[in-house]
Amino acid sequence: MSRFMTATLLVLVLVSFAAAGCGGDSEDLAYVILHNDFDNPEMEFNPPWTVCQSSYMGVQFGEIQIGEKSVELEVPPGVDNVLMVLAWDDPDCNPENCLPVASRNEEEVVVDQERTISINMPNHQGPCPPEGVQPIPEELYNRILEMYPEYEFLPYDRRTENTQCAE
Repeated sequence: MSRFMTATLLVLVLVSFAAAGCGGDSEDLAYVILHNDFDNPEMEFNPPWTVCQSSYMGVQFGEIQIGEKSVELEVPPGVDNVLMVLAWDDPDCNPENCLPVASRNEEEVVVDQERTISINMPNHQGPCPPEGVQPIPEELYNRILEMYPEYEFLPYDRRTENTQCAE
């Protein structure tokens, strides 16, 4: 084999290895645990929210009881809000006690990071917030509606008419 062919072959091999390592590598992940921190003793008030459904960076974390943590799951690195369906004073998550809620903060994770994201009184926002809790932005509300249509939450412009808001 000529030097030119050897060099060309070497370049092709190196380029293919480099291309395989670019973007989408399954090892480019972060590791996240969600914590239902609505029993935090440092908070003045702990609303009795059970996390019935939860998602972060498009990964489903599922149900998390008050004071509990999810299993650690792999997520793509990035920035997003935690999107949830919460049930007020109902660990069984009956739909009539549920509302679409998101983390107040956009949460960031980077490659190889292990992180626990706590959801508590200061870090949540919903459709009918009490004093001290900011209202959920329309974009986040609509993402939750798309993700969990089985709850049949009302459209954003009628969000305060959801059953749980009326109580």
